[in-house]
Amino acid sequence: MNYKKVGIIGIISLTIICSCVFLLLNNTSSKDKKDQNAKQQITTEYQEIAESIDETTDTTNVVKRYQQEFNNTDIIGELSIENTNMRVPVAQSTDNDYYLNHLLDKSRNSLGSVYLDYRNHTTDRKIIIYGHNSENVYTEFNLLENYLDESYYNNHSKIYFQTEDASYQYQIFSIYIATDDFQHVNLNYNTEEYANHLIWLKDQSVYNTGVEVNRYDDILILQTCYFNPEDTFLIVAAKKINSTNQ
Repeated sequence: MNYKKVGIIGIISLTIICSCVFLLLNNTSSKDKKDQNAKQQITTEYQEIAESIDETTDTTNVVKRYQQEFNNTDIIGELSIENTNMRVPVAQSTDNDYYLNHLLDKSRNSLGSVYLDYRNHTTDRKIIIYGHNSENVYTEFNLLENYLDESYYNNHSKIYFQTEDASYQYQIFSIYIATDDFQHVNLNYNTEEYANHLIWLKDQSVYNTGVEVNRYDDILILQTCYFNPEDTFLIVAAKKINSTNQ
C-alpha cells in the first residue's frame, strides 16, 4: 500500500483546518469577532456542564448531558487531558467537513468543533480526533502545542475519552509534526501493516516518551494545525491502557 499517496488524498479536506483559521488571524471583520464570541459562549456552556457534574452526585452520563444541552446527538464523546482544564465534547458527522465550520449547536462558525473522523466507530483499534489550532485565537487544541516541550509531557501524558457506553484511558507515545507524509489518517491495515504503522508513528516522535507499542494496542490520534512550518500538522499519538464500560 502506498501510504503517502492515500494519506495525501485523505488529508485534502482536512487542510481546511489550517486555512480557515489562518484567514481568521488576518481578518478583523465583525463576522470574525462574532464567531469568536459565539465560540466562547459554547465553550462556557460545556465547561459549566462538566463542572456541575463534578460538583454534585449527579451520575448522568456527561455525553448525554451535552446532547441534551445542545440538542445534538452528533456529540458522541468527551475528550480530556490529565492535569489540565481541557474537557471538550467530541462530535461526529457523516463527513470530515461539517464540524470544521460548525459549533455544537450546529450554527456555522469558522472556529468549528472538535470531532471524530467520520470513518470511525469509537470502539475501533485506531481512532482519529481533529480540532482547530490558531496562533492568537482560542481553540481547544491550542494546548497540544505544549507537548513539543518534553517537560510538559511528563505531567500530562494521559488522555481520557468518554463515550455514552465506556471510558477509555490512553498513554501518549509519540508527538511529531507531519510535513509531507500524512499516513496517520489511514485506518485500513492488515495485521502486519498495523504493527509497522505503530512503529512508524513512534519513530516520528520529537523525543522518546519511553512508551512502547505493539500490534495489539488500540490507539488514538489527535490532529491539529501547526504553523512552523506553515501548512503542517501537529500529531499526538496515544495507546489505550485502560477501558471501563458504563
